[in-house]
Amino acid sequence: MKRQILISLLVVALAGLDIARAFGPSNPPPGVDSFSGGPMALDLAHDRMFLCDSANNRVLVYDISAGTLGPAPLAIIGQPDAQSVAMNATGEPTPNGCGLAFPNGIAYDAVRDGLWVSDFLNNRVLFFDTHVLKNLLPADFVIGQSGFGLAEARCGPRGLAGPAGLALSVDGNRLFVADSLNHRVLLFAVEKLAHLPAAVAVVGQEDFLGYEPGTSATALRAPSGVAVDGNNQLYVADTGNNRVVVFDGNAPLTGASAYAVFGQEDFNLAEAAGGAEGLRAPTDITLDEFDSWMFVTDAGNHRIVGYSGRSAEPLRVAAVIGQPDIESCEPQAANAGLDTPTGLVFDLVEQKLWVAESGNARVGFYKFGGN
Repeated sequence: MKRQILISLLVVALAGLDIARAFGPSNPPPGVDSFSGGPMALDLAHDRMFLCDSANNRVLVYDISAGTLGPAPLAIIGQPDAQSVAMNATGEPTPNGCGLAFPNGIAYDAVRDGLWVSDFLNNRVLFFDTHVLKNLLPADFVIGQSGFGLAEARCGPRGLAGPAGLALSVDGNRLFVADSLNHRVLLFAVEKLAHLPAAVAVVGQEDFLGYEPGTSATALRAPSGVAVDGNNQLYVADTGNNRVVVFDGNAPLTGASAYAVFGQEDFNLAEAAGGAEGLRAPTDITLDEFDSWMFVTDAGNHRIVGYSGRSAEPLRVAAVIGQPDIESCEPQAANAGLDTPTGLVFDLVEQKLWVAESGNARVGFYKFGGN
């Protein structure tokens, strides 16, 4: 049955027929005055959605037990109330343990009932205990800085510079961080939480001291999204190279070569393009592991693209959402499609692809199968 649903996805996404579409008009999510978009995460055990509202310096938490966003946020991480949007919750550049400055990555930790947040402008990743939610929730641990009052951009195994996408391994013991301005992905062992841990592996650079961008099977350029599957395969939205690359997480990762590329003909190309072969500034990735689908926010082409299967050979786009056809790439009005999708997450249970848009300032979902 699931295979039939996903086959129908391929047909309807290209023909525009049988995906139930649940998006409101061009306006912010319930209970807030504005929304800038950003990555998102699901907590299916507690029916919660976490939304990075990046430019408003906050994470919005919603109840989704009714199948849509609740009437108002359950809590706002990074701000004291729904109207506040100041950087670091104070308007000052000096960080603290409660505020945020352009959160640009998020991962829900089901093992600990906690939330990992990339605090991009503060060059750090924070961990929040979400057993009890409230506005301006204080963080418990920090990666990338030696204290909550620091925001230094650094390299090395303990430093970060503009962290973005986050992904946890299935067992919750490994955290992958897209360290975008250092042009690398870092792997942290997080079996035991601690301040300022050292990374145990680096992808995109030869060692922890490297930070130069590149275009090859071993190099990255401003990566922004990451995902990891149940077989420890690491997927990286290599934004500056207009591609997605895949690494084998069961082998040593430091200095490793990617074995698959999406959006380019080979590992040495970085052309921004569209159609069935190209990508333009992809930013986020989510996986349907049951049927081996990968969905990517192809932000520069104002669409979501789906790839079916995994292959060492470059794969063509198998499904496109948000555009009238596979060749179109213009921003779409709210009633027509997508405008700069910035985040997405797949709900395998409900067969829903949740999407956050920057251009249309909204959140909604596509339900596969049309019911």
